[in-house]
Amino acid sequence: MGLTQEKIVKNTKTYYATLEKYGFFNDKLVEILGESFIKAPASTREDLHNAFEGGLIDHLLKVAKYAVYINKILPEELQVPEKSLLKISLLHQIGKAKLYLPKDSDWHKKQGILYDFNNELISMRVGERSVRYIMLAGIELNDEEYQAILNYDKDEEDKQAKWYTTTLGIILRQANELAIIEEKNKI
Repeated sequence: MGLTQEKIVKNTKTYYATLEKYGFFNDKLVEILGESFIKAPASTREDLHNAFEGGLIDHLLKVAKYAVYINKILPEELQVPEKSLLKISLLHQIGKAKLYLPKDSDWHKKQGILYDFNNELISMRVGERSVRYIMLAGIELNDEEYQAILNYDKDEEDKQAKWYTTTLGIILRQANELAIIEEKNKI
């Protein structure tokens, strides 16, 4: 499928405008993420989700949309601050900025494998790399935000991540899954 260049530009402007509006945007973050962030896919294969140029920012915007929806339907005492919710929704996968490289092989592309992992990067989970970039940019995370980003991509077998997370972490996980469903169904 893919996105038009116009849509990539629109998504990028929306993404950075939202970061700026809520106060977690700075030049250091833009420098760390670089142009590769704007072009980054959300995954490596067509059968996954958003495996195309601009797919990551598109995915992050969808996650933020679903997170806000989920938060609004919760009882007031379970709702989390919108600023915190948007911060983690928009930053939780920035660790993918330089993680994927386009495949050169036509054979792989015909199999739907469009990107490969960048083997020059030290191995980290996406959440871990995202927190690293956030910290390098000098953006502060409170304990709940930190935990939500670190735990969103942990295995279901990780009991600590599954049973001892916060409402913020649960919303992020659910919003991420809903965004993936939307993307796989190309809604």
